[in-house]
Amino acid sequence: MKSYKQTCRLMTAAVKLIVLVSLCAAPFALSAQVTATMIRGVVKAASDKTPLPGIHVLYMNKDGRVVGNAVTDIDGNYSLRTETRAGDKIVFSFVGMKKKTIPMRDGITTINALLEDDTLIDEVVVTAKRQSNNGFMNINERDLTTAVSRISMDEIADGLAGASVDDVLQGQIAGLDITASSGNPGSGMSMRIRGTTSINGSSQPMIVVDGFPYETEISADFDFATADEEEYSQLLNISPADIKEIAVLKDAAATALYGSKAANGVLLITTKRGSVVTKPRVAYSFKANITERPEGVPTLSGSEYTTMIQEGLMNAGRYYDPTSQPEFAYDVNQPYYFYNYGQNTDWFRAVTRAGFSHEHNVSISGGGEKAQYRASVGYYNWSGTTIGTSLDRITARLNVDYNISRQLKFQASMAYVRTDNDKNYISYLSSSADVSGMAFNRMPNMSIYEYNEIGQLTGGYFSPLTSPQGYWNSNSNSSSQIYNPVAMAENGSYSILSNRITSNLSLIWTPISWLRYQLDVSFDVMNDKKKAFLPQTATGRLWNEIAVNKSDDVDSEAFTMYTMNKVLFMPNLGKNHNFQGMLALTTNDKRSYSYKATSGNSASPFLQDPSIPSRVAGNSYLGINSGNSQNRTVGLLANVQYSLLDRYILGASARYDGSSRFGKDERWGMFPSISFRWRVSGEPFMKWSEKWLDELSLRTSYGVNGNQPKYDYGYVSLYNLYDYSYLGESGSYPSSLELNELRWERSTQWNFGVNFAAFSNRLNIDFEVYNKHTTDLFFYNLTIPSSTGFSNVNMNVGTMDNKGFELSVKTVPFRTKDWRVMFNFNIARNNNYIREISDYYPMESGVSTSNGSYIRRFEINQSLGSIYGYRYKGVYLNSDQTIARDKNGNKIYSYDSYGNPVPVRMRFSYPSIGYEFQAGDAMYEDINNDGNIDYKDIVYLGNASPILTGGFGPGVSWKQISLQTFFNFRYGNKIINSTKMNLENMRGYNNQSKAVLKRWRHSYEDEASAPSGLLPRALIGVGYNYLGSDRFVEDGSFLRFKSLTLKYTFKKEQLKKTFLSDCSVYLTLNNLYIWTNYTGQDPEVSVGSDPFKMGYDNGLVPKSFNAMLGLNVSF
Repeated sequence: MKSYKQTCRLMTAAVKLIVLVSLCAAPFALSAQVTATMIRGVVKAASDKTPLPGIHVLYMNKDGRVVGNAVTDIDGNYSLRTETRAGDKIVFSFVGMKKKTIPMRDGITTINALLEDDTLIDEVVVTAKRQSNNGFMNINERDLTTAVSRISMDEIADGLAGASVDDVLQGQIAGLDITASSGNPGSGMSMRIRGTTSINGSSQPMIVVDGFPYETEISADFDFATADEEEYSQLLNISPADIKEIAVLKDAAATALYGSKAANGVLLITTKRGSVVTKPRVAYSFKANITERPEGVPTLSGSEYTTMIQEGLMNAGRYYDPTSQPEFAYDVNQPYYFYNYGQNTDWFRAVTRAGFSHEHNVSISGGGEKAQYRASVGYYNWSGTTIGTSLDRITARLNVDYNISRQLKFQASMAYVRTDNDKNYISYLSSSADVSGMAFNRMPNMSIYEYNEIGQLTGGYFSPLTSPQGYWNSNSNSSSQIYNPVAMAENGSYSILSNRITSNLSLIWTPISWLRYQLDVSFDVMNDKKKAFLPQTATGRLWNEIAVNKSDDVDSEAFTMYTMNKVLFMPNLGKNHNFQGMLALTTNDKRSYSYKATSGNSASPFLQDPSIPSRVAGNSYLGINSGNSQNRTVGLLANVQYSLLDRYILGASARYDGSSRFGKDERWGMFPSISFRWRVSGEPFMKWSEKWLDELSLRTSYGVNGNQPKYDYGYVSLYNLYDYSYLGESGSYPSSLELNELRWERSTQWNFGVNFAAFSNRLNIDFEVYNKHTTDLFFYNLTIPSSTGFSNVNMNVGTMDNKGFELSVKTVPFRTKDWRVMFNFNIARNNNYIREISDYYPMESGVSTSNGSYIRRFEINQSLGSIYGYRYKGVYLNSDQTIARDKNGNKIYSYDSYGNPVPVRMRFSYPSIGYEFQAGDAMYEDINNDGNIDYKDIVYLGNASPILTGGFGPGVSWKQISLQTFFNFRYGNKIINSTKMNLENMRGYNNQSKAVLKRWRHSYEDEASAPSGLLPRALIGVGYNYLGSDRFVEDGSFLRFKSLTLKYTFKKEQLKKTFLSDCSVYLTLNNLYIWTNYTGQDPEVSVGSDPFKMGYDNGLVPKSFNAMLGLNVSF
């Protein structure tokens, strides 16, 4: 949590930026001031002299700047108030009419105009259609031949309660699957477009902002903080208030032009820009959001926990001795233990709270015919629901468009973002860990704060050096250690301070109407400072231990320069032909630098810099690491779009990419695509439907994408130095193989689509079917024979398929003057199959003989994320049930030395372990009826990938009031409920959930006499009661009532007596309810980047209900 003074400093900085932007925009504002001169007139059609309503009337000064505008009424009348000078002109325009310009003369206050029909009406209609920019060419949306979905921020902005737009995108676009990794501030989102396409490479989509690649890739060469691309929100650095529209490019024909980073799809973000207006428009938006304290899993009280522990020790054959374990004795004769181990602490509630966030955004925009601008400043603050977590963000953006002449145009975009993200120290050790996990497990009879022997608080945390549950190990960096969660949350720190400056410059030259040259240059500078500090008060360890006051500093910098030289051809071939062609050369140069310093046991918790000398000699934590790398890519690309008779549209592209991450023989790759659209509704034989059918098109596309490895220097042999020397010289040795033949990972995709629109576009249906085939999969660190001199190698071996469909429906079933009813729906299915895999890749993870471990396998023709384990059958109610039986249900006997039959007890992993199950133990299905539960009894339990994803949102508006709702869903995925496993195993000293109150305590005659939901007995330190089985594998399907927004927009008439031009207020409720059979906190579990860890619920902070109040005003 930031201090009050620090928050004030941030707000002061934001206000200074706002003032600076306003001063910069002042010249625009001054030039647009109006005087009392009134100009009136009537606009009529030249053909029949009928009045023309809706004509745009622009008053321009001699510099071409619009200083006044108006629109004609139903009788063709207009009036505008402005200053008149010699050289000014007034322009009348409307789609389908010829533009008319009339010079101004002194003393003239009435100007009438006659407008003529445009003989090139077809061409005018086409250019008036909505344009879609794929980053390289402007294409009419109805002529798109590729799979593209888009959403306007106006549709979703009011429902955005978080810092990043990816949260509100969940379920909005078919084929875009987004899951949250945590509910903490700054946590990342896993984004997949049409499934996972790479096993060891990134599967996150490429992000493009205003046509410029937005770098999000984390270099794997020297990531000292072991960061994961999905640990951080990739869209966190882009203020949602600055976004106008987001398009998702899905198929290879749409993404091939973007090269090697677009194999997983592209998110194309368009930011808001200035427009031609009479005076600057200032807009302000405010949001305040309160988040409910998350609900934890109900856990045992101190007395319930103590009873379970004593019971578990006796079941394990261990005598409970209160003198040797006074932590469970509640003995007043041992007052120190009585006070410190006699509590009923709700640890989860102690480390959580209600969250609060507020956001402010100010923008000023405007301009005339010569120049348009938009400048914005934003501030966002979020205090998370976990103690010690917060996020501060300041954003600033300036977009400028300047028409130097009729042929030359200049565009510039400059953006700055500063984020300060506070996390728990445990999250530094592992992005999949959080103090909430330890809060569930911490012994509930322990006190948060320490008492002395007379029952008085000492002022310190209770973090004993030893306890039955364990303690913090100074020699380990594991996140699964034992600690006081409150002490760790309040004292252990992990902060990420990020600064990023992006500057995009474009020069557009149109020497003739059909030829355009464009030069793009982008500079992107990023700096991340990560600081983690573990003071003595967080762990309670002795002051002479090296983990006391442990400090880590990681400083990472990246500089990226991107250029594009583009030539666009747009010849006029007549009304039956339309052609666009593009040739471009792109370059990308990214240089990364990283530095890490680590130290331990500084003299004071206030000395947190790693450069401070350690008080412990031979401190193993002392260390300094640094590195730098460079990655360059070059792309030659061509793209053409041809339309015949406005019905047959052909698109084709090719990109020839080169990357410095490959050896010279494999450095270049060719990635072509071709696509076609047939507008069936435009055919003569469809004349009968023209009154109600707006669009019916069939599309197909085929393309190839390339993906480059994540290591910058994999193609060279690296050398390391030995730690020792001989005669003062240190030797060197090769640490990696030279990989000259490492190739591009290639994805070939076929797509078929249908676009349908009817009833004046009140019904829109889009349907897609695709098949993506990925070859030469990257596999990293494959184990190879040591006889080669190396332990591992990177290789291209393996293929994978992704197949599926997407359906999107948008409709307005009812509409009148005052009423409007809307309904949007989308659904998608993706099937993933492994077709080929390297023999050197570990085909399996997990240990079948260990509690809590699942087998995760790669099997040919199976999907990523498959889960294997035992089948849980309940509890052995009595001793007779533990006798092994054959497939017919008959008891199995062996014979003793005297030849007497002896019943065989069910055993586990005989003969290596040979544990005999007893009454009260977990019962697993003996698949092969051999009386032995072992590897042969492991079966397929499900898959972590969902079968269906999507969302829907009914909405209604009446006059100025609108109500919009949205639901998102996932269906068919399995989740390993690790939290349930940890809270129901009763094998150690961790606290358990209330569910274990229904554990086995005595024998039952049969099922009828046993209570429902009976769990195995408590068994401390022994037994196999929580093997990886379907007991903890649950259906992750859910339907979430994600948001409800009630909005009121004031009429212009209501604002006449104010200085406002627009005003709206709204109330948004998020995460209202969830329908699911999942018993964990939240079924929304991140897919993750490790194929062996997909679908694990690690008990991170879930999403909680929150209420947001918002205000939008402009003047």
